[in-house]
Amino acid sequence: MKKTTIWTIVAVLIIALGGGVIYATHKLSNNNNNAAYTQAMASGKNAVTAKKYPEASSDFSHAYDIKNTDEAHNYKDQSDGMVDAINSTKNGNYNDALDTVKDVINQDGGYEVLKNQGKELRSTINDVKDNYEHEIKPLFKKAKKEEKDEQYKKAVSEYKKVLDLPYINGKYYGKYEKQAEDGIKRDKDLTDSHDESEDSNKEDSSSNSSTDKSEKKESSNTDTSDSTGNAGKTGAGAMGDHKVNGKTVGSSQISQLRKKVGSLGYDSSSWSPQDLIDLYRKSDHSDPSQITKNDIKSYLK
Repeated sequence: MKKTTIWTIVAVLIIALGGGVIYATHKLSNNNNNAAYTQAMASGKNAVTAKKYPEASSDFSHAYDIKNTDEAHNYKDQSDGMVDAINSTKNGNYNDALDTVKDVINQDGGYEVLKNQGKELRSTINDVKDNYEHEIKPLFKKAKKEEKDEQYKKAVSEYKKVLDLPYINGKYYGKYEKQAEDGIKRDKDLTDSHDESEDSNKEDSSSNSSTDKSEKKESSNTDTSDSTGNAGKTGAGAMGDHKVNGKTVGSSQISQLRKKVGSLGYDSSSWSPQDLIDLYRKSDHSDPSQITKNDIKSYLK
């Protein structure tokens, strides 16, 4: 056999061997990438199950870096949307939160579990928004009015009503809880200063007696209902028994009760959570939807 032929055969073998090595290396790399991608996606899904959305976003982002799939990209967008919606709710930006969670729910090619969690979050956002609009906001408005009138003790009372709301310690109400605590501290300091100023300018004891009588009369008047259907029995958010039939009445049921009272022609925004709970208890009904106008009239007597 000629030398040229031998060297040709050797060259062919070397090329074939090299190509095989390259192919095997490429196949091994692909297998490794597939395994890493699968692991990252699984980790992201576990984080979603635990509702740890920042971690889920990080895992899906890592999966996307490994393999640029629409699946990883969409799941990351949904996770980011859940984070943004939760933060917007905590900051009181409810409309922004609802718009964002809507995108999570309607994500094309999205993760079904995230879509379902988005629907749950949407319901929670609506409950928080309702509680703010009908309970927290009116109490803050009253407190600000009392502050403007330099009635600092009354302002403190309104802020305390916010802190007495049964759901105020929830994770979505921290902003309002802090505002109420700051308001109490501020108005207590102002009360002390105001009282010291009044003491130094007293002219005689008769003026104090007159003021006391006026305050007692005003206090007595707040314990009765008015023609608009304001309950006024315990004071908005007053501490009391939050249980009916041995079970704590949650914010969702309180919202149902408020809507029911409003639908029956009463000013439901003036009713405290405690008033609504007491009405529910006194009615002996098993569901807020069963409350009648006669139940309300009986409660207000």
